[in-house]
Amino acid sequence: MNGRTTWIATIAVVALAGAAPATAGEVDLEALAEKARAEGGVINTYGMPETWANYGGIYARFEEKYGIRQQDIDMGSSVVLARMREENASKNDVADLKPAFASILASEGLTFPYEVSCWADLPEGQKGVGKDGSAWYAAYKGTLGWIVNTRMVEKVPRSWKDLADPALKGMVSYLDPRATGTGEATVKAVAYAMSGDAYDVEAGAAFLGKLHEMGVIASVDPKVDVSKFQRGEVAILINFDYNLLKWKEDLGIPAEVVIPEDGTIASGGGVVGARNAPHPETVKLFLEYLLCGEGQQLYAQGFVSPMNPTVELPAEVAAKFPPKEAYKNVRFVDYAKDAEISDALKAAWAQAVGAQ
Repeated sequence: MNGRTTWIATIAVVALAGAAPATAGEVDLEALAEKARAEGGVINTYGMPETWANYGGIYARFEEKYGIRQQDIDMGSSVVLARMREENASKNDVADLKPAFASILASEGLTFPYEVSCWADLPEGQKGVGKDGSAWYAAYKGTLGWIVNTRMVEKVPRSWKDLADPALKGMVSYLDPRATGTGEATVKAVAYAMSGDAYDVEAGAAFLGKLHEMGVIASVDPKVDVSKFQRGEVAILINFDYNLLKWKEDLGIPAEVVIPEDGTIASGGGVVGARNAPHPETVKLFLEYLLCGEGQQLYAQGFVSPMNPTVELPAEVAAKFPPKEAYKNVRFVDYAKDAEISDALKAAWAQAVGAQ
């Protein structure tokens, strides 16, 4: 996912909420753990730093539980894709990258051929099998919305259409779709709200163009920047909920996180095992841990939403998120289609808002 902020979530030890084993059948985790430890007690990762998605907490608990230590090289999705291709997926064990890139690696036979025990529980479109059984997963998700400084905004906007309010002149900021995935997601989210089709980019761009004409938009930023919100220069920031919720917790500003009622989009974060991983039993153990129980709960400690719908969050964690009903009008993006329409989206947006 794009728009990563730098933070470390509190590590909490929570009970494993056992999702019923499915495709892979019953898994003896202790026997698997014994095999994994025999491989050297190390797991090599790409793009899973402790400051993203509570991987610090996830891997700390994984080590505490199984005695296996993480060694990460932090890199973006495009670099992960290139490295795993160059290395024939033989140097790392697991990686975090965009689902579209995870799917590409699977189609090339470069991801680990293993379907976790909770495979059937994972939503369609958030997992897949490519060449020679190579599997990919979307392990967590984020939903696009906004954070509102309630000291500056008396009437909190609940929908995209509510943003077209002259009272909000100069108060709204979002990310540039030419420079960020979150900016592209903003256009798609608006398109979904306006037309029911996240890929009707003309509809999304046109509405954003209207907000620009009204003077509602204060800035379109090339990277994630919360400083203007902190200083009170803008009152509403559009971003993914994992960032918004963290800012609400950390900034000490009276604020509310809104998931727009008239519709928005969600996007996943991909995780794959490497086809020729140096520690294959460790890969199996970690994927089971991450996708089928406690790992999902620990993701939520970092405000990224778990993908597995059967995993229940502890009450104190769930209370930090908007209520479930706030997410009722959310549509997952189509990862393959994202790449296809990217250039058209950027062009439509630039024309609608008069960007140079």
